[in-house]
Amino acid sequence: MNKVILSITALLLLNMPVKAQNAETINPEIKALYTTTETDLRDWMSYLVSPECRGRLTGDPGFFRAVNYTANLFKEWGLEPGGDNGTYFQNFPHPYTEVKEGGYFNLYIPVNKDWIAKDYPYPDHYMVGGTSDSGELKKLDLVYIGYGITAPELNYDDYKGIDVKGKIVVCERDVPYQGKDPKLQKSWTPYQYHNRKMTNAVEHGAAGMLYVTVTGNPNPGWNKDFIYACISDSVAADIFAGTGKDHLTVKANIDKTLKPNSFPINKKADIKAVTEYHPDGKGCNVIGILRGSDPTLAPQVIVAGGHIDHIGMMPVLMPGALDNASGTVIVMGAAKALAQSGYKPKRTLMFVLFGGEETGLIGSEYLASHPVVPNENIKALINIDCLGTGYGLGARIAPKHSTLFNYLEKANDTYVRRPFKAVPGRDEIITRPRTDDANFFVKGVPTISLFSFGATERTPYHHPGDVIELIHFDIVKDAVKLLSETMIEMGDAPEIEATAR
Repeated sequence: MNKVILSITALLLLNMPVKAQNAETINPEIKALYTTTETDLRDWMSYLVSPECRGRLTGDPGFFRAVNYTANLFKEWGLEPGGDNGTYFQNFPHPYTEVKEGGYFNLYIPVNKDWIAKDYPYPDHYMVGGTSDSGELKKLDLVYIGYGITAPELNYDDYKGIDVKGKIVVCERDVPYQGKDPKLQKSWTPYQYHNRKMTNAVEHGAAGMLYVTVTGNPNPGWNKDFIYACISDSVAADIFAGTGKDHLTVKANIDKTLKPNSFPINKKADIKAVTEYHPDGKGCNVIGILRGSDPTLAPQVIVAGGHIDHIGMMPVLMPGALDNASGTVIVMGAAKALAQSGYKPKRTLMFVLFGGEETGLIGSEYLASHPVVPNENIKALINIDCLGTGYGLGARIAPKHSTLFNYLEKANDTYVRRPFKAVPGRDEIITRPRTDDANFFVKGVPTISLFSFGATERTPYHHPGDVIELIHFDIVKDAVKLLSETMIEMGDAPEIEATAR
């Protein structure tokens, strides 16, 4: 018996140094899988969605608290600063509008010879416009103005023959053309922009607008003395009630015929907005770099990016957990994993948190036009926006760059093992670009848009209900693994293939 005990003890003692040695010499590529924890991701997001960050509207003090927080972590992890003058910040001009308390919206319905006021609950049925001027419109006439578009070259004008001077226009978002013809899509695209609709209303003398899209939106552009609010479809239905016309039917007929159908409505409205416009506002991108170790490959760059901004206080806190604290912490998670795992990439890796996405992709456009590394040196840019729910992961890549799927699929099959979708994007951006990667794609950079799928509940968009409690941190953590291992695959590959497969 004693011999047996001694033999077992000897075996245990022999094994101890081996285990210690294995722990010390663990492959950095494997260590990267476990360097960032779910606790890290929760802690980072908890701060970003907190009242201290005030919804992270670019230019707002809360936004700068958020970017300073992330830059300090980049520094702690050992990333080189990639911004202006040896900092982590690339600054750019960014006017913005702060929405304050005190706004309201009332609809007046004619009853006999009187007007009955109906108010609506915020934020599910109305929101003060994110770039409205400060002011109050009292009991003004309403005019339905379709899509609010004047496009002579398309033989389309929602304002033709309609008097809107001093009145409130009721306007649809987007454009009436819903077809797939690329030439027509391209022709209609300039009229998709919110700011163009607002400016057109101002040029036709409208005092304000009820915009049929009940989402907070800080990008329509600011116009002096122009007051607007965003309304839900149910409010639009109330506006149409008693006219003999149905809102959705009228809209569908405009879409089908591409012919305007604008008309005055026998209703009135109040809109009050309390806002402060900051014409000299500033924004920034946060940039950290893990420098490549191979003299030949180091000038080539792999970028991971996601926008850190959201829509601010409108006037209540808009947390923006899914949009896009999720993408922010995924980029941060990969940055920590790769910087602190001991991994030495052959190519340079760059981590970017974009500002100004919600106000029109301003930060990414600025970086693409004022690159800190030559755009032609970027072998791939991976963008993460609203990835935080569901059970599956996927990527969208233009067919002409579809060999990039190979790196993602290998990383997923080897390290993550989630259901994965490879979705073809477009080889040309025709309609209004919606995500930051588009500003690099048009300059010839191969781009990847990561996403998740399989969520059983819809997260409210640009709404106070976009909260951390709805985030699935298991998918967020696996997205960090997928991003990290994909960047390792790309960082060390002899050649980066971005061609059609």
